[in-house]
Amino acid sequence: MKKAIHLGVFLAVVSAIAGGALSYVNGITSPIIEENKLAVEKESLLVMYPEATADDFEIVDGVSTDTITKVYKYNDFYIFNLVVSGYKEGTTFLVSIDSNTEVIDKYQPLSNGDTKGIGSKVMDEPFKTSLEGKVASEQLDTISGATVSSTPVVKGINEACEVMKGLK
Repeated sequence: MKKAIHLGVFLAVVSAIAGGALSYVNGITSPIIEENKLAVEKESLLVMYPEATADDFEIVDGVSTDTITKVYKYNDFYIFNLVVSGYKEGTTFLVSIDSNTEVIDKYQPLSNGDTKGIGSKVMDEPFKTSLEGKVASEQLDTISGATVSSTPVVKGINEACEVMKGLK
């Protein structure tokens, strides 16, 4: 009985030390990870609009849904950062929508954790070109064989368009 108590106390002490160490490391790395995500996002904005500068993108406050994490305004465009579900980890992407015509101007995928080769097709140029130039509030094409990954992207774009209508 005494041995079981010693082992239990030992396990509790080791668990507390490990939990504290993980918490400490998370506290140090979390701000760095967020800075890196923001840097990738800003680089992607500049890839979408190379004629712009980082200061040209105005953050629109007060817009947040389950999928929309951030909104930028650039000239007549609203640029939405969306995180949508998928087969495995989902997709993070930027989509720029013209506020006057509701036409998708640019689609810029940032990351995808779905099945390589099938679900990752939402990152490829054919999918990008199938979206750009289309009206965001209308029916958009999904990828055959990758509907679990592409359907949430399309639904996210539709949702972004609805949110944009409220921002005008």
